[in-house]
Amino acid sequence: MPGQKQFKFINGLNFIPALGMIKSDTTSQKLNLSEQYILLYLIEHVNCPVTKDDLLKAGWPDRVVSEASLFQAIRSLRVKIQEKTKGEIIETLPRVGYQITQVSIEKYSGLSTSTARMTTAPFLPYFSIALLTVIVLLVGGYLWLTGYKYPDETHYVTRTTMLQNSTVTLISINEEGIVDLQTKLDELRQLYVQLDNTTDLTNIKLYAYKGADSYSIAWCRIDENKQCLPETDFSYQISIDGWVTFTKEVLKELPLSRPYPIIQTDLAREPTSQVYLNFLDNSGIDSQVVYHYITRDEENTFNFSYLNFISEEQTGYHHALSISSATLTVVENESPFISKIELKPIMYHWAYQANEFITERLSTALTIENKLKEQFLSKSVSYNYLLYQQPYIDLVLNDHVGIFWVHNSDKDAKIFNYKRQAVR
Repeated sequence: MPGQKQFKFINGLNFIPALGMIKSDTTSQKLNLSEQYILLYLIEHVNCPVTKDDLLKAGWPDRVVSEASLFQAIRSLRVKIQEKTKGEIIETLPRVGYQITQVSIEKYSGLSTSTARMTTAPFLPYFSIALLTVIVLLVGGYLWLTGYKYPDETHYVTRTTMLQNSTVTLISINEEGIVDLQTKLDELRQLYVQLDNTTDLTNIKLYAYKGADSYSIAWCRIDENKQCLPETDFSYQISIDGWVTFTKEVLKELPLSRPYPIIQTDLAREPTSQVYLNFLDNSGIDSQVVYHYITRDEENTFNFSYLNFISEEQTGYHHALSISSATLTVVENESPFISKIELKPIMYHWAYQANEFITERLSTALTIENKLKEQFLSKSVSYNYLLYQQPYIDLVLNDHVGIFWVHNSDKDAKIFNYKRQAVR
């Protein structure tokens, strides 16, 4: 890319805006969009103090986020720029904001692929994401045009109740499941309120789902407009016999906030979505991250590529679990939910490799993934249901996975259509 600029810091590292990357002669680090916007804004105002409000507007245009998102982005930038001491490059100005004082502009003439290697954060897979994406491009082009299997329609039962200023929505495939969920949540609340110094359970939006062989819980804290506050959304997938473990974890420490979702990959393109799932079992798997790459054709059908990772509870390292692709189409919605989309599998590639840190037979994540694998390989159609939506975030139910939050890079991802459409 001749003619492009790069900015060189005092430690020798370069920021290349055209690539959204921090690099040296031997390493490179991908920045997410917010990190790119923030760093470029600081560079454009070199030697000038920049307020936190300015950086919040620069990093998240047309979106309101808390200062915690900015702090997380600055921390991440310090790591990727490889500051030896805090403030070496990005200086903190107490009660003001931040500034960069030393940076030079150079011409960017390209990076030799023979000398460059990718240095990733610990949560990226141990083998090449690029190789997996090639598989998507090669195999994903071969569409299965016949032989899809359509499941019997699932009839869901729902119940919504108010608990002070909190809304609780229960979902199951039968009334017995609703009663089971209500009983378990009532018992959990009674135990929780008996503890000392606990967090107030008001102003929460909570959804609970019981499927054939698992529970799923999702919640967020809400503002005065009943919308989810940034970084307060959580979802947990729980095996049928794992409720006791879930109860112990919630009673021990109820999570209140989490870092702004970040997926680092050179292959990221807009629009994208990320899903974060938490698991509570004794398998050694702590969480799962699903990265979506989205395209849309002329008939308004969405084509998805999924990059799926699991993290080790002991080390925090992430491993590639699978890569797959599917088409998503809005269909007639007779469910009690906002909208419904049909998911038709195109391809699936199993990438997980056994290791000493994970006990596979105890893993809820691998159990769910095996079901998805069977669904894709047997060309079985499945459905996603929209339970809740606000700018940048959807709450979705899939009967194989459960309930999960989808974080969208677009304010309105337009994946779900509220209009009840006839099946094409």
